[in-house]
Amino acid sequence: MKRRSHSRLVAVVLAVAGCGSLDAGDVVVPDISGTYVTTIALTLANEFETRSDTLPATLRLRRGAAPGEFVGSYAIAPTDSGPFGGLVMADSTLWLMTFGATYRPLGGVSRIRALYWWCDFSRLGSPLIRGALAGDTLDASVQGSLPCLYQMGGGTLTIHTELRMQLTGVRGLASP
Repeated sequence: MKRRSHSRLVAVVLAVAGCGSLDAGDVVVPDISGTYVTTIALTLANEFETRSDTLPATLRLRRGAAPGEFVGSYAIAPTDSGPFGGLVMADSTLWLMTFGATYRPLGGVSRIRALYWWCDFSRLGSPLIRGALAGDTLDASVQGSLPCLYQMGGGTLTIHTELRMQLTGVRGLASP
């Protein structure tokens, strides 16, 4: 009888080790640790223009100190890098709360700000970035709004603009 219980315990431990790890509250959360080859797809849209851009990036992530927390960094060639982190839940949902150097996720990513230099990222209104971890694939997306400035005639127009970001990363591939 004890042998059977021991076998079940080993099976449970192996199953947990294969799909995640236990946090301090004994809740199984997926292990998000690793290096992800990532594509960041951006769409900027308003009444004057719709523009799409794609940026290759690398994410390096590890478990944080708090249950479900992950921390790490992003790198976008040639020289943009910064903090990247958030929470992963037991159901593999993730919330990206840090992406760039400011308290507003996405607003402090230098490469994105340089792409859309006529837009005011200090006024980027966006919710937390929601995503999911499925096996070795991390997906996250968000849509927010910000004002963009256009020179028209002799003056400047401030136009309400939507910015959408789709981030997809695959863990374990060689870095670009």
